[in-house]
Amino acid sequence: MPLAYYTSEEHFSHFTDEDHPEHAMRIMAIEQELKSQGIWEQLIHANGRSADMPDILRAHSKGYVEQLHLIQPKHGHIYVDEDTAMSPGSLNAALWSAGSCTAALDDLAKGEQSRAFVATRPPGHHAEHRKAMGFCFFNNVAISALRAADVHHFQRIALLDFDAHQGNGTIDILGNDQRFLICSSFQHPFYPYTHYEQSKFDNLINVPLESGTGSATFRAMIEEHWLPALKSYAPELIIVSAGFDGHRDDPMAELNLLESDYDWLGRMIDGIAAARNTPVLSILEGGYDLNALGRSVAAYLTGLQSD
Repeated sequence: MPLAYYTSEEHFSHFTDEDHPEHAMRIMAIEQELKSQGIWEQLIHANGRSADMPDILRAHSKGYVEQLHLIQPKHGHIYVDEDTAMSPGSLNAALWSAGSCTAALDDLAKGEQSRAFVATRPPGHHAEHRKAMGFCFFNNVAISALRAADVHHFQRIALLDFDAHQGNGTIDILGNDQRFLICSSFQHPFYPYTHYEQSKFDNLINVPLESGTGSATFRAMIEEHWLPALKSYAPELIIVSAGFDGHRDDPMAELNLLESDYDWLGRMIDGIAAARNTPVLSILEGGYDLNALGRSVAAYLTGLQSD
């Protein structure tokens, strides 16, 4: 069954400063590379939707959501933290970003496809229950995971995050919730400098990586720490925070991963999923060198369809 690709042109309504690393060209670079490699025409293409508020409120407090609406500017930009720019269309884009993820989830739950990749922005894994940060307003992964558990009744949901920056928001929202197993690899010490003490969370498998970590060490660490936990857990659904800023060309981190490592990740996840016919929802997070981002996503999707 072909992989489904979800996106929405609503992401263009989220404007950031010209020198901000999280901008609309990221999605365009991915799509251009998929087309140049002949992958684009092999995908099932689906449009997203705006998120329903009950889905948002499973992951975020009502007061936080109301605050975001109150501070949204009518023109120009504001910064909700030192990194997270908000323009007049940012909340609309964030709602469509989250809604595109839940749309993909619903189709996976119905068996309409077994693999889906959501390429939208703003990203989500740094957004906490009551806090926007790290370019993120709503936590797309947590929103999707909670809908999967509460609406579709998945009982064992594995969350895999290989972004170079740890998904602190996902841990803040879902940490110690036994319906979820969170596997996280990230550069350490590094932004956001939180939630790296694994002992505080009994559903968290952390893989901290030193600056300069390359392919061999990265793969060995994933195989040593993630794979046994995943095989024991036997997930019914896998949701991936797919961040590609660990690439050696990326300006936002200091890891030395290559396109081949993202192909390897895709194949590893596909292998785990294929053993039990487990659906896989992958959601774009980081990746800020446009060329490296496009090539890395293409490699990951190629690996994810390896069966």
